[in-house]
Amino acid sequence: MMEQNIKCVVIKLHNEQFGIDIHQVRSIERLQSITAIPQTPPYVKGIMNFRGNVIPVIDLCQRLSMESSSYTDQTRLVVVTVKEIDVGLIVDAANEVMDINGEQIQPTPTITQEKKINFLYGIAKLENQILILLDVEKLLSNDDVIHLEQLKALKENLRMEDR
Repeated sequence: MMEQNIKCVVIKLHNEQFGIDIHQVRSIERLQSITAIPQTPPYVKGIMNFRGNVIPVIDLCQRLSMESSSYTDQTRLVVVTVKEIDVGLIVDAANEVMDINGEQIQPTPTITQEKKINFLYGIAKLENQILILLDVEKLLSNDDVIHLEQLKALKENLRMEDR
């Protein structure tokens, strides 16, 4: 059991519910147009303009090795900050914020503790559902962060050329 209570944004991927700590979420937006970038991992959908900043966009279903969903009116972009870089996560829906008592949170089962699934923060056992808590800091591998930093550098160079 974890001792502290958390407040998280509940997101949906297919019929599964996941939670992201609200402190890691900058905003929840409707999906906007995304500019594809060649030679990025399949789950990196590209970049988009977010309040005057260019941010990378990741399909969270694909990142979690789930089948990609078709985008609907419910599809949302959850903007999170990972290692000081804003990243947009495409999710099927993001429609509630939930307070979770620390006593309801259990560590991830040992079967998932292989390196591949270290982005799970814990499992919240709620009255009528189980909520998988994601740690967005660990969701992206070091390679992804390097890609994002390169994108950020590219974006800064573009901004300099605009002047």
